[in-house]
Amino acid sequence: MKKIILSTLAALALQATPLARAWTYNDGDLLLVFRESGHNNIEYDLGSVTNLLGQTNGYTTTITGWDTSLVTTEFGPDLTGVEVILLATTSSTDANPTAWLTSAEPNTTAYNVSSSEWTSYLHGTISAIGNKPISPFNVPAAVANPTNAYVINPFGTYGGASYDYIVSGGTFNSIPTLGGHAPFTVQQAAPGFLDFWAIQPTSIYPNSPPDTLIGTFTITANGVLTFVAGPRASTITGVSRSGNVSAIQFTTTVGNTYSVAYTNQLGAATAPWPVDVNTLIGDGKINTINHTNNYDSAEFYRVIAQ
Repeated sequence: MKKIILSTLAALALQATPLARAWTYNDGDLLLVFRESGHNNIEYDLGSVTNLLGQTNGYTTTITGWDTSLVTTEFGPDLTGVEVILLATTSSTDANPTAWLTSAEPNTTAYNVSSSEWTSYLHGTISAIGNKPISPFNVPAAVANPTNAYVINPFGTYGGASYDYIVSGGTFNSIPTLGGHAPFTVQQAAPGFLDFWAIQPTSIYPNSPPDTLIGTFTITANGVLTFVAGPRASTITGVSRSGNVSAIQFTTTVGNTYSVAYTNQLGAATAPWPVDVNTLIGDGKINTINHTNNYDSAEFYRVIAQ
């Protein structure tokens, strides 16, 4: 009888033991983080970021593979106001060291970073977010399907493995800007959208832009996360004319190259529209391209982003 009782107690103790972590973080994995002051951090490992790279402009996909019930249990079914971040990094020894990081709009600042800063502030921070919950903190796996998530109280037993703690170095200051190491806000409150940047050390790539826009994520208030590859469509905000010169004003994104196509006849396909030779590099603000109209007829315009 004693043996039966002891066996039962052992079985109950085993059931009470946290499940072993199911996820395995690897460099290059895309991390999805939800946070809000006064709440637990929730992080998902979505697998390799390469699934979103190299896609044609306009490619659109809904991001799946994460259990929204963890988020709605923590924050409620309406995610309005909950902050969202996505980030990834190669290894520090990769032949093409790259980190990927979201930014909220308006973003008017490019991310110029030296090799040492890239290693410390980007690779070091992002890899710690993925690795620390596994070792040394051994955070119990979240009850999710698939179990590629964790839920951590930044001020609790496992707080040192939380996003808030890691990015701020334990000070809990400047969390929206990755502890002050990013020149822009990296999180966006739902509902909203986030630009997704590839960032490489400028000391290694001196002739390349400091960051490259990969695409845009959109998050709805009920947790639908969508990715669209390539530059976000620009919006023409105004057209003014002086003599035979038209000034076309339009929204821009940092680092993209813009030009203006024009026509005096609507109804035909847009691909053959002539393109003005003037171009500019976007700075995140409303910019202007001047176009000379050598014809008396009215013209119509569209903005091309590359």
